Amino acid sequence: MRKILMILAFLALFYHSAIAGLFGDDVDLADLSQLSPDALETLKETEFNVFLTKVKHAGAKVLENKAGENLKTSKLTLDSKNLHLKSAEADLKEARATQDQGQIETADKALRIAKENYERARMLIKWKEKEVDVQVASVKKAKIAVELAEAERDVARVSKLIEQNVVSSPKYNLSDFKAKVDKKIRNTKRL
Repeated sequence: MRKILMILAFLALFYHSAIAGLFGDDVDLADLSQLSPDALETLKETEFNVFLTKVKHAGAKVLENKAGENLKTSKLTLDSKNLHLKSAEADLKEARATQDQGQIETADKALRIAKENYERARMLIKWKEKEVDVQVASVKKAKIAVELAEAERDVARVSKLIEQNVVSSPKYNLSDFKAKVDKKIRNTKRL
């Protein structure tokens, strides 16, 4: 009895998400309520797989946002290095105007260091841009994994409805659901 309550609570918890389209609207939860508790128990793994892929998708989004923030920080650093470079160029120009050899050498050395720092900051931005691209691709891949897991979950649900000979099972075409999974798999291979 406890398992039945837990399963029904689990399905009720996700019912609102199903309405919102997060879990898909293809298989009606009211139809699933006609399944036996043991049959519902067998769906637990596919339901958890959907949850797990959604968590991974959310994690990929976090990494994407973090990479974007790192890129912004690197661009601010580049701006700072650019200002430092312009200042060093102005100092060298001023030192040359005074014709003080010691001041010219010091300003020239400062300019070389400023140029090196500026170039490092530019290279860091290129690297951070690549990192953002990787994270964007990772989010797309995770989203496709969620869609695939949802499609596989729907196949498992429909299969269980048909297997248990639920009254509403004739309204579901298992081959359509399997075709949807195959399409998602082909989309995954393109990445």
